[in-house]
Amino acid sequence: MNFKFQISNSTKGIAALLTIVIIGAAALLMAFSASILGLGDLDMGYVAQKGKQASAFADACLEEGLHRLRLDENYSGNALSLGENSCIISITAQGQDRIIVVESQLGDFYEKKQAELTLNNNSISLSSWEVISD
Repeated sequence: MNFKFQISNSTKGIAALLTIVIIGAAALLMAFSASILGLGDLDMGYVAQKGKQASAFADACLEEGLHRLRLDENYSGNALSLGENSCIISITAQGQDRIIVVESQLGDFYEKKQAELTLNNNSISLSSWEVISD
């Protein structure tokens, strides 16, 4: 009879150990999934930040093009760079009307913007300013 009692206790211990292993594995899986989701959120934040920086630099280049155009009506554009940012300013003229297209690049991130305007004695009447896609 003593022998059966020991087998019964041994079965209870194995069941408890198996339960602990299963709960531990589930907890480990949940922790791993949470860390993977956190890394995904960090990556999305990085991409959003770089996209905003590329957009802000495109705005700055467009403003620089407007400033140079106000100083010189014959300004036709150029390339600018600041650190890892670069942009190309292109200006198309039709009489007093101008179309400025700016292509900004920050690493793998690109932004293209366009402004349409009219020049009147060194003053600028801006009619549109928009993001364009290829």
